[in-house]
Amino acid sequence: MEKYTTEELTEALRAINSIIHKCEKAQEKFPECKSQHTLLKNQLKAMYISKALITEALSKIEPDTETKNIFDDSCSSELLLSNLDQLHTTNLGAERIRKNLRLDTDDVVDWCRGIIKAANANITRKGKNWYIAVDDCEITVNAHSYTVITAHRLA
Repeated sequence: MEKYTTEELTEALRAINSIIHKCEKAQEKFPECKSQHTLLKNQLKAMYISKALITEALSKIEPDTETKNIFDDSCSSELLLSNLDQLHTTNLGAERIRKNLRLDTDDVVDWCRGIIKAANANITRKGKNWYIAVDDCEITVNAHSYTVITAHRLA
């Protein structure tokens, strides 16, 4: 079997997690008796197996690091940092962030990227979201879609 780097395995795991999330959402739309439901069920089984094998391979490469916890959704902050190019928000999200943080910038997403990359950024993942705390503000980013949901000042 070919040897893969930690980065390659982590990126593959990120892609598989995304596929699993999308397939689970799609499967909910079809009754169990439909062929689409069965097809998605089979695809999900293959994705779960792939996820388990990649997670096992990562644990053998880096048994003492956070990377092995990707299976449990408590991913290393490197996953978020390596996907900052996918960061985006909605018009309402940008408006909410500008209001909450009293920002005077047209490109809220670029501003958030800069904050997330800051050396003093405290990045944690809880469930489906990333929480990035820097100085007096906290940014919330969806872990699957990389959508900046909101940002607010910390008390």
